[in-house]
Amino acid sequence: MNRPVWWRAWLREWRLVYGDTSVLLVIAGGVLFYALLYPLPYHRNVPGEQAVAVIDQDRSALSRQLIRMADATPQVRIVARPWSDEQARMLLARGEAHGLLVIPEHFQRDLYLGRPTSLSYAGDASYFLIYGNVVQGLLTAGTTLGVEAQAMRALMQGESPMAIPGEVMPMRLVTKAVFNDDSGYIGYIVPAVFVLILHQTLLITAGCVTVRDRLRGGLGLTAPGLALPLRLSVFVLIYLLLAALYFGFFFHFYAVPRLAGKGALLLVTTLLFVTTGLCALFMGQLLQRPEWPTVVVLVSSLPIVFTAGFVWPEADMPGWVRGLSWLAPAKPGIMALLKLNQMGAGLDAIRPELTGLVVQALGYGGAVVLMARRQAARA
Repeated sequence: MNRPVWWRAWLREWRLVYGDTSVLLVIAGGVLFYALLYPLPYHRNVPGEQAVAVIDQDRSALSRQLIRMADATPQVRIVARPWSDEQARMLLARGEAHGLLVIPEHFQRDLYLGRPTSLSYAGDASYFLIYGNVVQGLLTAGTTLGVEAQAMRALMQGESPMAIPGEVMPMRLVTKAVFNDDSGYIGYIVPAVFVLILHQTLLITAGCVTVRDRLRGGLGLTAPGLALPLRLSVFVLIYLLLAALYFGFFFHFYAVPRLAGKGALLLVTTLLFVTTGLCALFMGQLLQRPEWPTVVVLVSSLPIVFTAGFVWPEADMPGWVRGLSWLAPAKPGIMALLKLNQMGAGLDAIRPELTGLVVQALGYGGAVVLMARRQAARA
């Protein structure tokens, strides 16, 4: 292989990329557009005060105190006090309230007598962070009022004030999020989705370029053993620059935690893009029309999101679903980068993901070589 042949082939691959308007639109427009557009709905990051309705069946001084305490929590804002369950359901259905608190009859009497009493919480659990916010606020208010009532009863029974706190609440629970300090949407969803965006757009661009070049007979101009590796290197280089923009500037812009070392992050990202690029070349050799890689990517996006392991626990998925999910480089790539960059894990902790990427790279790479040789032989 002499240098002029290598250099001409290298320039040809760059011209294929920059001469294709649709590919440029995905690389320059789509990747940057998604980086700005996707986090926009989550700009508030943490759910604030949520509208809650209260059905007070006791109408006592203690129930009114509980309502005031719930309204004083940072998670809850009391907006209505319906008289019936039907009226409360209408408030929830219209979105005027995101949660419901039901205070039972004889609440004050039972609490002062030390009898078990129940507070009922309800809400739309499809928005799990909003629902969790409502439940946390109502639970905090109810627990605090219960502790105060127990302390008051203990004082009335003549117990020592110094011993009451330990008897009423012998253990104190302090919760702290480990990997998402503010428990917000941005730290939860953006890191994984950014990896998915890079993965999906790389499949589209490299796949479309390969299909068009194959249909034009372009591989006949350059040996497949030279053209395909150079094409892979061009896209890996482009996406490494985009990854630096995503994991650098945009992570800093959205205040996403970054814990990975530069060397480890570069290694994992390069392996992910090499594997994804080989998968794209495989699609380009297999599919018959230039727009089909886009269709395949669009159809597979949601299944990849829900089987990647960050939305739904992998242990709760059927075995065949877990097996199919490992055919996409996004699955090990997302989990490896989340563990590395957001959880501070080392390379030893992501060995299964790295092994999966290497096995996929060998599989897709071998398939690309066989298909290219077969097409060259037919030509």
